[in-house]
Amino acid sequence: MFKIILSIVFAFHIFISCGFTPSLKMIDGNEKSNNVYYEIVNSSLEARESLRNYFKNINKDEAQYITYVQITEDESAVNIASNGSVLEYKVEVLIKYKIIDKDIGNVIHESQSRSFANYDVSTSEYNNNLVRNEALKTAITEAAQLMNIMVESKISE
Repeated sequence: MFKIILSIVFAFHIFISCGFTPSLKMIDGNEKSNNVYYEIVNSSLEARESLRNYFKNINKDEAQYITYVQITEDESAVNIASNGSVLEYKVEVLIKYKIIDKDIGNVIHESQSRSFANYDVSTSEYNNNLVRNEALKTAITEAAQLMNIMVESKISE
């Protein structure tokens, strides 16, 4: 019995360490294009900090494209109890952006991306604030990922 288990573990170990590499790789949000500078305008401090952590900018003078990003946040009640108290909120993030070719000064693409995140309300105001901030960061990151895909596709055209 011991030899069978040992041989199964050995075969499994050889199978795992065979050197297989996936042919498709998911691009991390921190991997940036070498020719895009992201400028965040008219947004809250929380939103700017979240995007600064997501996009690692290059020097503005070295960039071929400048992307102006504006973030709008909204919060609304989703689930309301019969006594009028709110049980769940929805955070909505709208990112409007436009890509400008620095050489010719023209807007080459202008669009928006949107994302949502929900959070439950607890009895503690401190916990509510923490959960709200996490939901906001999640929504901003998801909208930024979609925006990044669109920016990269328009630049590569």
